[in-house]
Amino acid sequence: MNIGKQIHQLIFPLLSLALLLLLAWFSNRYQWQWDWTRNGSHTLSETSIALLQRLKGPLQVTIFTPRASTLQQQVERFIERYQRFKPDLQLTFVDPIRNPDASRRQGISLSGELVLHYQGREERLQRLSELHFSNALQRLSQQQHHWIAALTGHGERDLHGKANHDLGAFGQSLQQKGYQLVALPPATVPPDNTALLLIASPTTALLEGELALIETYLQQGGNLLLLTDPSSRESLQPLLQQLDIEALPGTLVDANVRRLGIDNPTVALVSEYPEFPATAGFDLLTLFPESLALQADQARDWQVTGLLRTLPQSWNETGPIHGEVERNPELGEQAGPLTIGLALTRQRGEREQRVVVIGDGDFLSNSYLANAGNLDLGLALVGWLAGAEQLIGIPPRPILDRELQLSPLTKGIIGLGALFGLPLLLFGIGGLLGWRRNRA
Repeated sequence: MNIGKQIHQLIFPLLSLALLLLLAWFSNRYQWQWDWTRNGSHTLSETSIALLQRLKGPLQVTIFTPRASTLQQQVERFIERYQRFKPDLQLTFVDPIRNPDASRRQGISLSGELVLHYQGREERLQRLSELHFSNALQRLSQQQHHWIAALTGHGERDLHGKANHDLGAFGQSLQQKGYQLVALPPATVPPDNTALLLIASPTTALLEGELALIETYLQQGGNLLLLTDPSSRESLQPLLQQLDIEALPGTLVDANVRRLGIDNPTVALVSEYPEFPATAGFDLLTLFPESLALQADQARDWQVTGLLRTLPQSWNETGPIHGEVERNPELGEQAGPLTIGLALTRQRGEREQRVVVIGDGDFLSNSYLANAGNLDLGLALVGWLAGAEQLIGIPPRPILDRELQLSPLTKGIIGLGALFGLPLLLFGIGGLLGWRRNRA
């Protein structure tokens, strides 16, 4: 009898241990998660799930952040939501402190920046949200190659060049995003499949025939990115006149740069951007060395938007820039904020024609591209101009009221229950167990 009772007492803990081991094995092999939040705040939207199902092949996500940081844990939890629907999504962490060379090669400027690689294309993110991440996946999944024709033969900045003033690093970033870069020789008509014509700070004047070809291209609804600066003011004057844009005299100077430890007053700062599709959600500081201030009135059938405006304490300096420089209103030097970037739009049939004119080409050059948000701004502008800004619509999660409203009576009952009821319940259970044990 005693042996049977001992065996009976031994079986229960053994079965309990076996059950725990079985549950541990199942939890390690299979994962189940439920989102019990009222608005599904921890669940991917159906749009994101459908996008993941369309992606064929592995997706690599690399985040540059120190190891064992809070951000690392947040990213892991965030990426897990995507890995449930795409198991071949691989997440890699790179510590920029322990591995600065890798960060430097990737041009990482912000801790926590994500780099996404898919089928030879690349996207970068500095914000972690379903909207931004899924939109990056949407851009990576685009199979269409947008052609960018870059005018050559007039001393323009080269999209493949390695000189400091060239745009080689920017051109490489464009290619990583799937753009097809094409050199456009002088007096050549842009190809029919050109999504964007780039004219990057030519140092010699364009011939009348070339200006006529560009005018025809614009009349036919072509999109244009025009980069000008003080050195190309004269050579681009006829083209600016075609667009009814005037470049103010002199070079823009900005006294605010001293706060950032920059001694060169010709570097202009831009920190705020309008509510405009090309700069939607963009809030990074950008730097523009040796810029022209631009102004344009609403003319012809163009809709003009000021994209880039400098800070106060800036002006267009018409004199030599050395030593202490002060604004002289009598010489036509206007006080900032001044516009250094304009967007022009108009309807051409069923599509919108887009033109961006920026009074600086250095901000995308090899020397300055990695500064602040210059690269991100350049990519955003090109994406909008080339019509490659397709974004998926993910409705924001409604923020529900999470505050629990209790009446005074309910609060009193809960308080008394915790103070007296719970201890009495525990004493009662203990007494009952002791009484049953004594009877046995």
